[in-house]
Amino acid sequence: KLIPNSNFANTRLRRTGKNGLGPYGTYDMVGNAREWVWNIFGGVGMTMGGAYSDPSYMAAMQNPLPRFDRSLINGFRTARLLSPQDMTPFDRPVASYENKGKQVPYKTMSDDVFELYSSTFSVSPIDLKADSLYQDESNDLWIKERVNIELGYESSTMDILIFRPKNQFEPLESVIFHPGLNYYMSPPDIDEVSIGEFGLDFIVKSGRAVVWPALKGTMNRLFSSKLTKDSPWSEQARAIRETNIHWRIDTHRTIDYLQERPDFDADSVFYLGMSAGSNAPTHTLLFETRYKAAVLYVGGGTPYSQPPVSDGHNHIPRIMTPILMLNGEQDYIIPKTRVEKFFNDLGTPIEDKKLIFFNSGHWPLPRNQMIKETLGWIEKY
Repeated sequence: KLIPNSNFANTRLRRTGKNGLGPYGTYDMVGNAREWVWNIFGGVGMTMGGAYSDPSYMAAMQNPLPRFDRSLINGFRTARLLSPQDMTPFDRPVASYENKGKQVPYKTMSDDVFELYSSTFSVSPIDLKADSLYQDESNDLWIKERVNIELGYESSTMDILIFRPKNQFEPLESVIFHPGLNYYMSPPDIDEVSIGEFGLDFIVKSGRAVVWPALKGTMNRLFSSKLTKDSPWSEQARAIRETNIHWRIDTHRTIDYLQERPDFDADSVFYLGMSAGSNAPTHTLLFETRYKAAVLYVGGGTPYSQPPVSDGHNHIPRIMTPILMLNGEQDYIIPKTRVEKFFNDLGTPIEDKKLIFFNSGHWPLPRNQMIKETLGWIEKY
């Protein structure tokens, strides 16, 4: 109950000592204010625990920052040491995190084998039986619409949230959003979901719609499986394959739905991923050619330790979508080496891919530059 009782995804700081009681009698160990720690990382300082304005998954993430960073969401905690030697373990710098993953022996697939593999990701048209559940016009900038569609597998349906600008009468360009890890773990109620949490209001202000499908494993469709990193690798591999197929179908149906609506431009659909949404779900870019371009925030592509048929070695070089990648130089979660490998491995022509590192950690990115680069990329394509 630590995270639900802590101050996350909020608009202001709360008085300390009131929220987030931890197992050792301390309050506010996560949320409220990011706290400086004694260790250094990459020659700079590090904050941990997340802040009131952060999504809840930042509770488990480190955020390297220059020591002179004076953000209003930074804070520190004082402690009385029983012995000066208690500080000794914290003199060592924190090492960069590199996820080695499972080592799966395989060889890169030939084009013939890959074509056979790809057949499992083919999607047949169906009657979506789309049902608009409500339209909420309470926000000053956008109309929030919740739509439900049929998927055609496991008797499943999927909700799609659409945030479209008010007083817009021309067919809309659409940006399909893939969120961070908190939406796979402890998402808010779907009717409380807002693009404001990720600062995406600038997309609506630009005259475009943000389309947010509840992909398998997110929002009100969380995974029911109890698999962990210690589960047998065969079970993990099967789950990864099934998830990739489900995401492929979910994405295809979402774009099918948008293309049925006369108020949307059928030829202007873009991919936007943030953190986790810029990693594994990029597998859908391989098969979904209707995306005009993609923007990846603080991502690094599908891990290179998945089953061979889903692994980055096999599918990243075959992605041809124009891609903009915006990353943090001091990102502890997605190391720079992994980001550069994904970028270099992309099959996208060099003139249609771009990688920018900001002087930041995992999240947030410098907002003004993020907005400028994102809108510039969308307008280019």
